[in-house]
Amino acid sequence: MPSQVTDRQLAELADVVLRISREIDPHGPHPLDIVPLTGTEAIVMRWVARNPGTSPSATADATALQRSNLSAALRSLVAKGMVERRQHPSDARTVQLLPTEVAAESIERLHEHWATTIRNALGGDEHGTTEALALLQRIDEGLRRG
Repeated sequence: MPSQVTDRQLAELADVVLRISREIDPHGPHPLDIVPLTGTEAIVMRWVARNPGTSPSATADATALQRSNLSAALRSLVAKGMVERRQHPSDARTVQLLPTEVAAESIERLHEHWATTIRNALGGDEHGTTEALALLQRIDEGLRRG
């Protein structure tokens, strides 16, 4: 069965996602009181926060970052107080990466900002949000597999 969705519609979907991301950027028009991160640091922080105890190697693989870029981002995140490096309890040769309390507080403020901004943009009509989230998650997963 041929797709009912045109290339133009898919391109517009991508464009809308980019416009929304610019509007909800925590460093955009209404900066938040959070630890400022570069794009690479944000990618690494997101992975570490969702996978506490992960290793640098697993983080590099999951984020598709070169080891040198990952190392630089981790050094910066440690210096900013966002990530703690800890020896694995059962294997002293392995390092675990853990989000700190500072990271948890920044992430919480960021999530509150995103939720409030999106709720306000929807004007109280949140109909379709669950379906939109499921679609965007499918796209995200498909892009990472591809």
